[in-house]
Amino acid sequence: MMVALFTIIVAFTTFHTYEAQAMDVWGIFKQAQKLDQQGKYAEAIAKYNQIAPEFLKKKEYGNAAGMYRRIGDDYAKLKKYDDAVTNWDKEAEYTGKANMTQMSIAAKRKADQLRSSARLFVETTASALGSTNTHGAIFEPKNGAYIGAYAELDPAVHNSKTAKPFYTDGFPALTGKGHAAYLIYFTYGKPLSSIKSHIDHAREAGVALQLGIQPLKGLGEVQDDAYLRQLARDIAASGVNVFLRFANEMNGDWVPWHETNPKNYIEKFRIVAKVFHEEAPDNVAMVWAPDRSPEYSINDYYPGDDAVDWVGVSLYTIFNPTLDPLKQGEDRSSHLEKFDYIYKQYASRKPVYISEGGVAYMYPEKKQDKTDWAVYKMKEFYASLPMLYPKVKAVFWFDSNHDASARIKYYMLSANQKLLEGYKQSVANPFYLSGLGDESPVAYKPINAASPVPASTQKISAYVKTWSPTISKVTYTIGGKTVATVTSLPWTAQIDFAPYKGKKIDVVVKAFDSKNALVTTQKVAVAVK
Repeated sequence: MMVALFTIIVAFTTFHTYEAQAMDVWGIFKQAQKLDQQGKYAEAIAKYNQIAPEFLKKKEYGNAAGMYRRIGDDYAKLKKYDDAVTNWDKEAEYTGKANMTQMSIAAKRKADQLRSSARLFVETTASALGSTNTHGAIFEPKNGAYIGAYAELDPAVHNSKTAKPFYTDGFPALTGKGHAAYLIYFTYGKPLSSIKSHIDHAREAGVALQLGIQPLKGLGEVQDDAYLRQLARDIAASGVNVFLRFANEMNGDWVPWHETNPKNYIEKFRIVAKVFHEEAPDNVAMVWAPDRSPEYSINDYYPGDDAVDWVGVSLYTIFNPTLDPLKQGEDRSSHLEKFDYIYKQYASRKPVYISEGGVAYMYPEKKQDKTDWAVYKMKEFYASLPMLYPKVKAVFWFDSNHDASARIKYYMLSANQKLLEGYKQSVANPFYLSGLGDESPVAYKPINAASPVPASTQKISAYVKTWSPTISKVTYTIGGKTVATVTSLPWTAQIDFAPYKGKKIDVVVKAFDSKNALVTTQKVAVAVK
């Protein structure tokens, strides 16, 4: 009996080994392609899933990646985007193994644009966090972020001929809230007296300046000489606190001080930092501020912790549908998450901030109005930044519709009432500070399985990312019961956790689009103490 059973097992194993070896993978692939052409995507997926493992067995990673790409594409056509993301992740993995680096990067980017996730936060007092989010740098608040702007090109808030209004008065009047600092540009080689009116108005208004010093003739003119020493002494004597942003966006080839050899840039930054640290130690913070892109070279230009007081970044978003993985003419990117790289690289050691930036309300290539999209992205940014990036310490809005290039960019608040109202609502959050020395009374802590929430009624907010460019509603469900429904960012609700004391629960977060269609369902495991 046992001999017969062994014979059956051997025969069965041999049959399936032969079957696998004999599988006509390319024949099945052609069948899948035909099903695709007929719009039978679920059936095509089954065929691709049948042959993808065969390619993996043979370590034909490029072919396997091609199957997972097609599976992902078909799931996207079926609007099963979470499944699409799973398979595009596999495409990225196996193109990487096949040394097809650029294809791997593209697949990962495609997956990330449609990836859904949810993170929960509980509002707490800043005093409860103490110095958790501070570095002890000059001008740095323990908690909260200064708000600032570049506003001298907005005619509604600034008249350069009469100084009535001047942006230090006009911009707070426009936005309904005082701003802690203003960005102005300054050409290296000129005396400080060339911007005397800016210095005088900043002193009178009690605001700081972010001085964007630009060596327009290149870095060769930057020396530890009488000019630089005198500039530093004049700023020290000005009575104005200054964020000195020297030669920003140095990683971009569009600025005249860009150096293909980062060592040359680092040498010049360190010269400027040394002079200002010696001559103006009490009222100047040295700012190193690359552009967010290209990311790959940013770290090469870092001058060192001893030379840098604050790290800034230029952060702009302009509607761009060309990278839409669904080919539906949408921009699914996150303005907020473009800050992620700089934050992760430097926030543990320096105060980080958006030294200039904004979300444009026009698609310039097509002259299409994208106000609603821009307002959502703006609100999402300001609402979620305190939760995701609590060590951010300032945000400057670029209030202008001007640009040196032919491609005008549209960020001016006074030119778009919806954008202005969105900005007013965004900066009303007490996390955003109106003056140097101010501190935020509120802070946010993540809640999850490792970071418990107290067993009482708590003010909960969420960061919800989905494939949909915008969300109109979020619901929270615990144990099959909907406990809150909210319709505005950052999806803040009062939730009573007392019934779940000592338990681990799933908070189910559902997001809906503007047509009230369900976009995603995410479970967040939460411990209740």
